[in-house]
Order: sequence, then structure tokens, then C-alpha cells
Amino acid sequence: MESKVTKNTLRSSSWRVNLSGNSAALSTRLQEQISRAMVDSGIPQLILETIPLERCSDNAGVAYRSAIALKLSRAMQQSPLAIAHQLTVSLPTITQDGGKQNLIEFEVEVAPPGWINFWLTDQGLATWLQDWIQPSTDTLISFRPQQGQKNLLGYLELSTQHSGLLTQDTSKIFRVQYAHARCCSLLRLAHRQGLIQIQSMDLKTSRGLIVVPYPIPWLKDDLGTGKNQQLIQLVHPAERLLIGQIMDLTDYFSGSESKNLLKLASSVSNAFEQFYRSCRIWGEVKHQTPRLAQARLGLVGVTQVVLRSLLEDQLDVPAPGEL
Repeated sequence: MESKVTKNTLRSSSWRVNLSGNSAALSTRLQEQISRAMVDSGIPQLILETIPLERCSDNAGVAYRSAIALKLSRAMQQSPLAIAHQLTVSLPTITQDGGKQNLIEFEVEVAPPGWINFWLTDQGLATWLQDWIQPSTDTLISFRPQQGQKNLLGYLELSTQHSGLLTQDTSKIFRVQYAHARCCSLLRLAHRQGLIQIQSMDLKTSRGLIVVPYPIPWLKDDLGTGKNQQLIQLVHPAERLLIGQIMDLTDYFSGSESKNLLKLASSVSNAFEQFYRSCRIWGEVKHQTPRLAQARLGLVGVTQVVLRSLLEDQLDVPAPGEL
């Protein structure tokens, strides 16, 4: 569940994390970096999944919050603030790209009584989104069930033995399939109108990549006031909601916590429907602000990739390109 991020910070520093590999799961990568910082600080390691980390709700951007310092305070007999400062100083900062790797930048803050906040910068968010649209060969994203993890189809079969919810669950799956088909339709229309170019969108496999523009213009042309970085174009609440739901879903698949998969899938499809109703792509937006239209189409593309992998790999049902 999302929580509000603390704003009363004691320090702020720029920090970048290497998210090469399965870069989709931000929470797991942040837990890995916190674990490394614990080793460098001489703090006994915890099992990765037990390092507390949650995505926070804030209109200003994407943030994750960790209570690791609060958790360690009693055992270490130190104040949470002191431990939080110690950990942030020891975070492994990456200063250069040794190959074609994804470097995603966060602003790190320590806040009373010992929270560590990781704010994803607009450039970092643009990098994360772009990796969904045009992933490199070593960052291909899949939601295939891990060993011992059952897909939802088995759950639906078993549910008929214990409840009468099969019709309701099937209806939810159809809404996810409908959202996926709607994404495909929008991308094909944009391709025909020359806003984007898609490489081989197959109606049977519903697989396609946006190849033009490259990269997607996630960021504005100009710099923000008092900032030395470009700002993200996707600032509408419906855009933020959809991005957040996608992040929650990818974080779930990287972790071991058991959650209602169908509920998460429905949250993504519902957020997409709200985005589609609230954020225009055609008309004045297409003609007056084509870069914004392309950024929104990029978000449609991200949603399509996520829903396709979710439907095929986890739910074991078709991901139709049209209905």
C-alpha cells in the first residue's frame, strides 16, 4: 500500500543505481543497494526481502521510502538518524557507464525520525520508461512465474471448488484483455498517422516495439526553473497513477510477497482506462504539442508490454491485439 513520503529532510544527495539486468523492478534493485551499503558500513546483512521498502504516494514524483534505520536502531543501540546517515554515505554510487547499462538516478534524503527516501529523478523515470519500449537484449522483461509460483489460471480452476467467483474473475480478466487490445489499437492508429513507427505489430502475437521516435520524448525541451535537468512531460494525475500502478506490478513480480495478482492486474487496467479518458493524444494535442502526444503514446506502449506479459506469462490467457 502506498504511503505519504516525509518532506522534512535533513540532507539530500544525488545517487545513481545500476539497473542493468531486469531493470523493471525498482524496489528489488534499491533493496540490493541498501544491502550493499549495510555491508560497507559493517552492519550485519538482512535477508533481502526483509529490508523494508515501500513506494510512496506524492504528487511531486515517484519516491520509495525505507525504514531500515528504524528497524536496526534497537539492535545497534544507535539513533535511527545516525544509522540512516551512515547508510546513505555508504550507498554505492556509480559514476560511469562501463557498457550499455541503465543508470537510473535518485535523490536520496534522510528524514526524521530515520526514514531514507529515494526520489526518482525525471531523467531516471524517463530511462525506466524507455527500457520498457526498447529493451536491450540483456534487459528483456518477462513475468513468467518463478519456480514454485502458480499462475492465475490454476487459481481460477481451484476457485470453482470453493466459491462462485469464477464469473467475476473471468470478467476482470476480460477487462485486462480489453485494455491490452485498446493499447494495441491506439499504437496502430498512431503508426498510421505518422506520430510513431512500430516494428511489426502482429495482431496474433500483439508484439511490437516503438522504433521512432528514439528515444521517446519523455522529457520537455526546456529546463525547469532552478533546475539543471529536463522535466518529465507526464505530470497529469492520471499519468502518474498509471505509472505508479505499473511500478507496483513489476515490484510484485520481483519479490516474494504474496498479493492478489488479479487485483493488481485490474488496478493497471483501470488506471489505463482513467488515463485514456483524461489525457488526450489526438486533436489539439497531436497538432500543437506532438512531443506530448508521443510521450503519452510511449506510456500506452509501456502499458501494452506490461499487460501482454502479465496475460500470457502469469495468467496463461491470450493477449489479444484486437477485440
